[in-house]
Amino acid sequence: MDIELIKENDEGKTYQADNFKILYRYKGVIAGDNSENVREIIYFITGSAEITLRDKTWIVKSPAKVEFPAETFHKIKSLTDISFILFEK
Repeated sequence: MDIELIKENDEGKTYQADNFKILYRYKGVIAGDNSENVREIIYFITGSAEITLRDKTWIVKSPAKVEFPAETFHKIKSLTDISFILFEK
């Protein structure tokens, strides 16, 4: 299995593995913030984040699992530096 760095910027890093992504996001970064997604399953490994799904918002602390249905408004705001594994279905 190869893991390839596919994106690095001031928000963090994204790696592609065989059938999932490994993401690192810095404190204060907002990801998602749209409804243009496939079904996503996220496993938070480190840190904490504010999650918004449709009109509900809550805090997750690692380790945690969050699922976003396809084509549904969602947003992840990093409250600390975070790392997570993303499966897109």
